[in-house]
Order: sequence, then structure tokens, then C-alpha cells
Amino acid sequence: MAEQLKEQSEQPTAVKSPRRLSRRQFLALSAVAGVAGTSLVIGITLYNKRGAALKPSTKPLAPNLWVRIDPDNTVTVRVAKSEMGQGVLTALPMLLIEELDADWSKVRVEQAPADSQYGTQLTDGSSSVSGLFFTLRQAGAEARALLVEAAAEQWGVDPSTCRTDKGVVLHPASGQRLAYGALTEVASALGKPAPASLKLKKSAQFSLIGTRAPRLDTPAKIDGSAQFGLDVRVPGLRYATLARPPVPGASLQHVNSASASAVPGVLQVIQVPSGVAVVAETTWAAIRGRAALELTWDEGQNAGLSSAIVHEQLAAQVQKLVAANNQAASADAQTIQATYETPYQAHATLEPMNCTAWVQADRCEVWAPTQDPGGAQIAASSASGLLANQVMVHVTLMGGGFGRRAQSDFVSEAVQVSKAIGQPVQVVWTRQDDLQHDFYRPATLHQLSATLDGAGHIQAWTHVVAAQHMANQVMLGAELPYSIPSKNLNGSDVSLAVPVGIWRAVEFSYNTFVVESFLDEVAAAAGQDPYQLRLQLLDGNPRLKAALMLAATKAGWGTPLPDGWGRGIACAVFSISNTAVAEVAEVSVEGDGKVRVQRVVCGVDCGLVVNPAIAEAQLEGAIVYGLTAALKGEITFANGRVQQQTFADYPLLRMDEMPSVEVYFVPGGTAPAGLGEPGLPPIAPAVANAIYAATGKRLRRLPMRPADLR
Repeated sequence: MAEQLKEQSEQPTAVKSPRRLSRRQFLALSAVAGVAGTSLVIGITLYNKRGAALKPSTKPLAPNLWVRIDPDNTVTVRVAKSEMGQGVLTALPMLLIEELDADWSKVRVEQAPADSQYGTQLTDGSSSVSGLFFTLRQAGAEARALLVEAAAEQWGVDPSTCRTDKGVVLHPASGQRLAYGALTEVASALGKPAPASLKLKKSAQFSLIGTRAPRLDTPAKIDGSAQFGLDVRVPGLRYATLARPPVPGASLQHVNSASASAVPGVLQVIQVPSGVAVVAETTWAAIRGRAALELTWDEGQNAGLSSAIVHEQLAAQVQKLVAANNQAASADAQTIQATYETPYQAHATLEPMNCTAWVQADRCEVWAPTQDPGGAQIAASSASGLLANQVMVHVTLMGGGFGRRAQSDFVSEAVQVSKAIGQPVQVVWTRQDDLQHDFYRPATLHQLSATLDGAGHIQAWTHVVAAQHMANQVMLGAELPYSIPSKNLNGSDVSLAVPVGIWRAVEFSYNTFVVESFLDEVAAAAGQDPYQLRLQLLDGNPRLKAALMLAATKAGWGTPLPDGWGRGIACAVFSISNTAVAEVAEVSVEGDGKVRVQRVVCGVDCGLVVNPAIAEAQLEGAIVYGLTAALKGEITFANGRVQQQTFADYPLLRMDEMPSVEVYFVPGGTAPAGLGEPGLPPIAPAVANAIYAATGKRLRRLPMRPADLR
């Protein structure tokens, strides 16, 4: 199809006859114009309203912290949340690009360093997308407004008569168009538009949000150019591992480093606050050197710590709570009681903890796979003795976080070692280090009771729990979403020596298991279908009810299953992100007690779904992680020490054990809720309830092992 080259006169809507161009002029002007869609469209302004030729842009447009547009039409979005597989390096740019109307194929992403200008950079609580939903859209709208104003100024038209599409500003009345890259220099000279003047799109106008846009971080992960913490290399880099106290609170009494120093490649053995560091030319040499150390520890008052002692202390606290909350039931009431227990859980990230640090006289650089760049900066400042503004934290990709990398202990260690040796160093943890020096999900003990009236209706519910404080009140997640006349919930923080910390889905991870499992017990005692009972009790919670109905319908609740199979259901509102999730699990139980989860169907109300592919993957990942905790994971103590060392005794769910997972979203919503954690809490009770349906046996302790069913 013939295309006509148009030239703008002083009157922007008047089109002159085409003029003859040299080949050089044609190519130069075509580059300024850009390419729209699949065909070359050259209906472009070559002159501004004063008749002067438009000069090619040489300066990028960077209107705010979040975005930069270069003259070559590349759009770079800066992300201030940490990518650990959950997809923020794609989902967050989608928010900005939606309002910018840029071409997704031209988008690049950069990880922001630690900087207070971005606000909180802590990646937790499933809050990244929901927390930045309006901020990033506003940033994109600001850039778009400047580009439109720049184009309108060149054409001498009202900006309101222009529109944008895939990285091009268009003036439909005259057929003129300019690629964003051609406008960056002019736009950079304009004043910022007033925030109130920016009109964000309505959800019905979205063209990128809600689509399965390809992930921006996938190509680098495929070709190996992606940089995880363990990939960092800087000139003169040394490697180190640390020998840490074998018992919580133990102190170092004596070090004999002669054998370690004799290991080929070992350079130094130094003491730092968290233990003894072996510095070497390679990580392997450092590990071998550490194994050769002769260390004497004063194990202190925790030398006798054991899982049995932990259980006794939790049980004693539960009995105190029960005694304080004892309530007499009416004579005709039926009372159901049960005790539940969950163990310590490790994070077990596939990439062990690591950090690279370089402390110099007046500055410190850190390369860390961290969920908390600001916290890492503070930790590095404290460890180095430098001011926070002298510390640069480069955030790398990370092979799993799950809350573990919200701590900054591994950052402090690397900075301390680098400061001591005066060189850059990469401190690497082994799998044994990771499992034995974690900040664990706490062990918990629960006692519950429910009373039913003569018609089988729940009249009262009592739940007491004893646990170590992790991140919130120990009762978080035990708040019932159900309409029950009398609810009595009481939790107590128990002081124990075991270090605990944020773990995926925090207190919901254990409290939902207990609540949803016990509700099934109550349903059985009342002779009611567990799904129907939940529906009756959720009249005051329409979002969770909709998710529950969606999961049950898609799973075919009530349809026959093969012999030895069972179907269980559970649901919860993850109130931290206001996400409602229901899950149905189908399991088979073999004669030796081996449980296999065959299928999981998930119904979710998470508001607006920004990228369905990423949303599905987050829920699938949460289910996998939750299944490991439900069926396999357990950290135990004896003689003050963690007993587990590798994946041989702290196994993860393997690929051949993975169930089929189906995820369905409740439609609607104008804003997104979080997704990284909400999929985890319902899976353990759904499996436990399915096991009961298959075998008639109640499992009230995690992990659920074959021996419990023999």
C-alpha cells in the first residue's frame, strides 16, 4: 500500500503536497518517526509549528524515580521491590506501562538499590503490587502527559486532541504521529504536570493489565546473564564461610586454627561477632578450612534444649490459658475438644544465604539477595561503622526468600569480614548452615473446643494457642471468618531460646491449619457436610463464600472418587493482603499409610488480577511450599542443637510428588490484593480433611507422616 509522506505547515491540520527527500533524509526522519504496529507508517511531523525542523532527541526523559525513556524508544522501569520468583519485575512494570501506553516489547527493568526515596522497600506481606498499584500508575501517567504535551507543542495543537498508543503520540485529526523517543528531549524541558491533572485509566480501559504479558526477567534467567547473590564477582574477591555457635546463645572459648590455615587456598582465620570466619581463595577451600577448625564452645543454659522441652513449655502455657478461659456449657450442649500441634519449620531456600561486601575507608558496597534493602543498609552501616549514606546496597535476584531474607544477619556478617580483611568478600552459607542457623517458623500448641446445641448448630468456639512471637500476635489467622454466636480466642507468646522469624504466610500458616481442621471435626460431630457447614457460616463474608463456592464447584464437590481417595476443603481470608482463598484437595492413601496429593483446586478472590500467569504461579508456589510443611518439614532439637542438616533429613516436595493444581479467580475488583502468601494457609487443612475422608483418621499434628496412618 502506498504511503504518503506528509509535511506540517504552520497550520497543524493543513497538509502540504509531499516534497522530494534524499535517501539520507528519508532514513533519518523515519528513525525519528518510529514504527507503529506491523506496517511502516510515515504520517509524521517533520517540522514544528514555527516551521523549524525537529531535531532528534539526544537526552532521555526521566520524569520521576520510576521510569526513563531513551531516544531509541526503550523504556526502563525501576523496581524497588525484591524479585524472588514471585514476578514483581514484571507485574510492577505492567502497572506503569499501562498508563504510559508504551510498547511492552521495548520495556526493560532495573532493580533499584536501597534508597529511602522509594519508601519502604521491604518485600513481605504480599503487598508489592497492591501497595504500589496507584504510585506506579501515577508515574506512568506523568510521563505520558509530558510526552503528549511535547508532541502537542511541536504540532501547535491542544494536548487534549492527542492520544497515545504503544509508544507513539498521535494526532488523529491530522494523521500526525511521533514516537516517544523523538520527544524525550523536548519533554524533559517541560514542567511537571500537577498530580491532580493526571487522569488514570478506568479498569475497563486497561489493555496490558489483566493480560499474560511475558515476564521481563525470563530471558536473562534462560541465557545465564541473570545475577543472583551467588553470581556476584568483583575484582580481588575473597570467599568465606563461618563457624557459628552450635547452640543458641553459646559463646566461643578457644580457637585452634593451625589445621585450617594449612588447608590449600585458606588465607585467614578471623573472629567476628557471629563466629569464626575462614577466608580463602575459593568457597570450597573456605568450607574445607572451616571443617579443620578446632573450636571450644561454652554452650550455656541452652545446652539441654530439646523438642520435648519445647513441647512441655508450650503445653504448660496452654493449660494456663485453658484454666483462665474455662467456661461452663449448658446441660444439653454437646462439646467437642481437640489438641493440635505444629513443629518448627525452616525456610530452606534453594539458594543458601550469601552476601558480598566491600568495606573501604569512606564507603561500603553490598551485593545481597535481600527482601529488605533498607534493613540491609542499616545493618551494613552498623557493621562497618560508616553512615547509612556511605553504604550502597545492590539488590540481586534471589533463589527463594519466604521471609528468611527479610533478616539482615547474613549482610552484617559479610560486612564484618570485609572490614576485618580490608578486601571484598563473599560469605556463603552451606545447606547445613541454612537449616541449623535459621529464624524458624515457631512450634505451636493449640487446644480447641466447640459446643453444639440440640440441633447441631455451633453455639460457642474456644481456641487457645501457645507459640513464640514471630511477626504478629500469635492469634493472627485464628480470627474466625464464620458467624458463631460466642468466640473465645486467646494466645500467649512463650519465651524460648530458638530464634524465630517471618515465614511464608506467618501465623496464618499454623492457625488456619488448626481452625479449618477442627471445623471439619465439628461438622462430622454435627453430621453435616463440611462444605455446606462453611457455606452456612459465611453469610457475613461474601468474598470468602464466593471463593469457597468457586473451588467446590470446579472440584466437583460431592462427586465419587476412587477407593482409597478422599476430598477435603478449607478456606481463609489472608487479612494482611485482604485476599480470600479456598482450596479443595484430593488425596489417595495407600495401605502403608503413604499419602499422595493428587489434585488441588483453588478458588481465589484477590481483586483485580494484574497478570493471570504470574498470579497462578504464585498460588501454585504457595501450595507446593505448604505441602512440604504439611507432609515433610520438621525442625527438631536435641542437646541444644538442630538435628536436621540437609534435604536428606529435611526433605522438600519433589517434582514426581506434585499434584495437578487448578487456579480459578473470582471475577471483578478494581484494585489488586496480595497473592504471594494467601495460597499457603488452606492447603494443610484441606489435605488433613481429605485424609479423614479417605481413612476416618484425624491427624492433628504436622507433618502428617505415613506412620500416623498405619
